[in-house]
Amino acid sequence: MWDGAKSLWRSGHFREAVTAAARKVNAETQNKVARRDVSETALFQSVFSKDAAKPGQPRLRLMADDNSDTFRSVHRGAMSFAEGCFAGIRNPNSHEDGLPELPEHEALEQLAAFRVLARWVESAALDAP
Repeated sequence: MWDGAKSLWRSGHFREAVTAAARKVNAETQNKVARRDVSETALFQSVFSKDAAKPGQPRLRLMADDNSDTFRSVHRGAMSFAEGCFAGIRNPNSHEDGLPELPEHEALEQLAAFRVLARWVESAALDAP
């Protein structure tokens, strides 16, 4: 994730660095599940779905499906968190022209959110039919 943001961050383009990090997390998730037909919110809704994997719709599992409340909670939380990252951070940063530069500490918080999401994707087991 940091590779996508590093040069922008170092030059003080914090908003663009966060957007680049978001794109990198999206792309790496697409790579892991071999899907280019969906991205961002729809991608994470699919990969963290509690439903069983289907042909062309693999899942990412943060823990084994033991039919527990914890399994359902973890995956629902990951799905919601990803949706929040893209809707609440990436979208405004990418689509709102004329916004002032993000303060460095706010951009760092936003990067941290995408880093959490990236770690979950990296550590998740791929469940494909």
